[in-house]
Amino acid sequence: MQKKIYIDSVEKKEDGIYLIVQSHSFSLENAKAKRYMLVDSDHLSFIYIMEVGDEFVYVVMPQHVWPNLKEAMLTNIPVFLKSNEVVIELEGMKEELTYLIDNIKGNANYGDEMEKAVTEMFSV
Repeated sequence: MQKKIYIDSVEKKEDGIYLIVQSHSFSLENAKAKRYMLVDSDHLSFIYIMEVGDEFVYVVMPQHVWPNLKEAMLTNIPVFLKSNEVVIELEGMKEELTYLIDNIKGNANYGDEMEKAVTEMFSV
């Protein structure tokens, strides 16, 4: 079974954008960013993959987070995951998002709803 954490809110600070997770049932103390992302077309979400020990954790970023991801991409500021006292930079976020967005636009394989939502949000 995949471990998933969902972004509850976002904080913008001078040094970056912080994706806030309020609760989960496992520790992120030794989590490592994998510099890899997926798409969940069924739930209109981007997923950043992290590794904790020998398991993967999916950081689920639904549509309410997308405006902040777009801002991070346009301003080239880092994105962090924050859970309690643990803060982890989601390395490679801009490159991964750029790749996925370019791949999704005009691509029916992701479903019409996902393609439309991504195009509307990330078209410059």
